[in-house]
Amino acid sequence: MKNLLWDILMILIGIALIMFPGQAMDITIEVIGVILLVAGVAGVFLGFRGQGAYQVYTMGGAVISIVAGIVCLIHPQLIERFLPLVMGVVILITGLFNIINAINAKRAGASKWIVSLILALITVVLGVVILMNLDGTANLLVTIIGIVFVYNGFSTLIMKILNRV
Repeated sequence: MKNLLWDILMILIGIALIMFPGQAMDITIEVIGVILLVAGVAGVFLGFRGQGAYQVYTMGGAVISIVAGIVCLIHPQLIERFLPLVMGVVILITGLFNIINAINAKRAGASKWIVSLILALITVVLGVVILMNLDGTANLLVTIIGIVFVYNGFSTLIMKILNRV
């Protein structure tokens, strides 16, 4: 169920990115900043409760999270330049994992695994396209990323439906 919610969320985020590219980018960066700050503060509290290497690991990650959250909130234009890169990498990795899932579906005897493989390959190509066009204007790239998110959400849902074994 959680995975289906993630796919639906990806579709909804994609629609928002398509309809409101400038505002979507600003809101996304602010939300990411708040999440990183909250996670960082929580990590500091957990770090004080931990012991040994766990404490160092937790505190280190928490400090990095807090700094990243502050950067998101104070210098969103800096993040705006790197967010398309991160999104492109996420799409590319999702496509690669979907290729693995399609191959596993074939091994498990799913009859429509080839559709999943084709969709996964398209996802990989779209991730590469995003990564190769980072110089474009931010709003155009955000719209393209939105289209890819909608596609990726739908294709992953279709793969899950077709490959139920």
